[in-house]
Amino acid sequence: MYSKFKESKLLFWTVELVLTIIGVFFILQMPNVFSPILKMVSAVVLPLFTAGFFYYMFDPIVVFLEKHRIPRVYGYILTFAVLLVLAILAIMNVVPQLVEQTVQLSKSLPMYAEETSKWINELAQREEIKNFNIEEQLAAANLSLSNLFNLVLVSLTSSVSKIFSFMMQFFVLLFTVPFILLFMFKDGHKFIDALSNFFPQGIRGELRQTVKELNETLSAYISSTIVDTVIIGVMSFIAMTIFKQPYSLLLAVFCGVTNIIPYVGPFIGAVPAVIVGFFVSPFQALYMALSILVIQQLDGNVIKPLLFGKTMNMHPLTIDYFSFDWSWKCRRNYGNVDLYPCLCGDQDISIEH
Repeated sequence: MYSKFKESKLLFWTVELVLTIIGVFFILQMPNVFSPILKMVSAVVLPLFTAGFFYYMFDPIVVFLEKHRIPRVYGYILTFAVLLVLAILAIMNVVPQLVEQTVQLSKSLPMYAEETSKWINELAQREEIKNFNIEEQLAAANLSLSNLFNLVLVSLTSSVSKIFSFMMQFFVLLFTVPFILLFMFKDGHKFIDALSNFFPQGIRGELRQTVKELNETLSAYISSTIVDTVIIGVMSFIAMTIFKQPYSLLLAVFCGVTNIIPYVGPFIGAVPAVIVGFFVSPFQALYMALSILVIQQLDGNVIKPLLFGKTMNMHPLTIDYFSFDWSWKCRRNYGNVDLYPCLCGDQDISIEH
């Protein structure tokens, strides 16, 4: 009985997986006992996860170089060297401007706070607001200035420790991820063959092909997302420069980065630009809102379908149709799930079978 069970690799590894999940569940129920172990595991997993992300991002470039008779390892080193030069140029030219605008914004915060206070005071003078006593509401909520000050102090202390922890993790990643990536590009293609050995002989060939296509789809999706982020950032910067928006570079970078978040990212990116615009004039805030709305419409209906369609071998109209038809259903049932990798992965599996 046991020998037959071990001969069926699919059944054997399914049971192993279920037992592993049950074990992880019980570990999570005892955080005080296993907290040091979990921290150690997370310290190991984070560099691997980060390296995996960059692996999929760089893989199309390495594959392109490999087609032109450049070995994978040398292709990775060449790609990494070019990106390192670009990063140094960005640090020399873009980062100082970002730091300068961040400092200017931090210096302007007291002025913005004063203007906000004046607006609140003017609002408080209105008849419909006068009957609302803020002090009574704070007392009812068991809040006082001392309690609020202590809360802010604790939050700041926690933030400083988190920033220090983040910097430590950043430097660890900075020195470990490039070397992990090197071995991923050297031997990463062997992972599919090693994975297929755990499955029955009859489905190994089909499994290798399916996983290979899904791997290519994921790589194309990540690289396309990065390109789309850069395009949104550049378009936002151009629009903000045209309308003479303060801190245009800083706000444009924020718009581009938050655009990665499905559905709600564009709204998050628009909020700081609109708020800063309000302190210039109501029309400036309106210009910012309309500009970002136009950019997002172009991105959702033109740029993304063309970009993802080209990299994932799908017609742009197909992506547009499924985005409109499925997006509200997906958000209603599964939250903010990005449909592009799901759609293209489904296409790969459907074609394969």
